Amino acid sequence: MLVSCTPVLERGSWEPETYDALCALLKDKSCKGGYAVFDCDNTSIIHDITHSLMLYMVENLRFADAPEHCFTDGLGDTSIPLAGGSLSAAEMGASVRDKYLAVKAMADDGMPMDTLRLTDAFADWRSSFFAFYDAVCGTYDYGTLCLWEPSLATGYSQEELQEVGRASLEYSLGFGKVWEEEWVTADSTCRGWIDPGLVVLDDTRNLYKALQKAGITPYVCSASVEWLVELFVCDPEIGFGLSPDQVFGLRFVQDENGTFAYDTTYPQPYKEGKVACIDSLIAPQHGGAQPLLVAGDSSGDLAMLTSYPGMRIGLIMNQYRGGEIEELANRHDGRYFSQPVEIPKVALP
Repeated sequence: MLVSCTPVLERGSWEPETYDALCALLKDKSCKGGYAVFDCDNTSIIHDITHSLMLYMVENLRFADAPEHCFTDGLGDTSIPLAGGSLSAAEMGASVRDKYLAVKAMADDGMPMDTLRLTDAFADWRSSFFAFYDAVCGTYDYGTLCLWEPSLATGYSQEELQEVGRASLEYSLGFGKVWEEEWVTADSTCRGWIDPGLVVLDDTRNLYKALQKAGITPYVCSASVEWLVELFVCDPEIGFGLSPDQVFGLRFVQDENGTFAYDTTYPQPYKEGKVACIDSLIAPQHGGAQPLLVAGDSSGDLAMLTSYPGMRIGLIMNQYRGGEIEELANRHDGRYFSQPVEIPKVALP
């Protein structure tokens, strides 16, 4: 008699307790027909796909309509003084716009991008942009930030968004690694941390496959833009080959000027909205059942990680952020499991 020794899940680099819990779930025949819910950024993929789109647009001068929206579309009240300084969002946004226009003019005059990226003007542009980004993050609420980031693509058609989104994913995945570094202006007056690269961990890819093989449907519930999440998650080569109806992200409408606003007919999946999305759009496809597994990495995932008493596994991709998500990762109560993910920081002179 031949007995298959193929494991239900590749051992990989899973923590021992986490691996045992996942294998027990996958082997449990009663779980067939159930479902799992994953966050996208820093859970299904390491680093953030919206930030990677933004980084690609900065590095390649791919803003469609920068002079008109002045990098402040979606912020609402731009008279607010930004954290860490005396400038308002309108004032700092105008400064960033002017620096963008200066380097864009150099590119339009024929300077190759590889040469342009070595200039002080380009260093000022990209460092000032991410200093502005850091200040915006320190000033506005999370819901505003989730709207502001995709608003940076104001001026693009849907077809153009698809093109620039796919280009940004290929660009960031092409590094084959992730890291963090600090960008500094030529005069050292503006500094901003950025996080290049995207990586899909083999362990995560194998888990998605194992769940589907066990009859457990994986869904992605993300506070990133839905069309961008779909570009990644639904691609069988770079992602997991899911269908679009297994992906839930932020959805927007655009007015006649191309300005983004939230689609108010849909439960936007950030923070508590992820629970609303699961309860109203995913659970009904499974007879109202609660998720068997929920995976996340940050405070934005706390609500969905703690709202389901019937959840078997709360998987936390742990980047040691501190706070409540770290407390949850360290609970050790048989439901929550921590999988360490460490990303190096590189401070540039």
